[in-house]
Amino acid sequence: MPVLSFKVSATQARTIRALAKARKKTVSAYLREQALPDRKRVRLTLRRHRVSGLTYDATPGLKVTEEEIQAALADFP
Repeated sequence: MPVLSFKVSATQARTIRALAKARKKTVSAYLREQALPDRKRVRLTLRRHRVSGLTYDATPGLKVTEEEIQAALADFP
């Protein structure tokens, strides 16, 4: 199997590893999944938060897990 390599910062590496771990995948499997998603495309439903005004994904059925939140905040000061 061919090998691809690329450089990231230490912070980016920690983030990628944490996201892969939260999804119980190897780093390679996680990056393949992100780079080559399934052909089935989900149509996003974007909404603006009424208080913050920030755009968020309101697509039915898509949820953020506690593990994903913890992984995203793992390196947060």
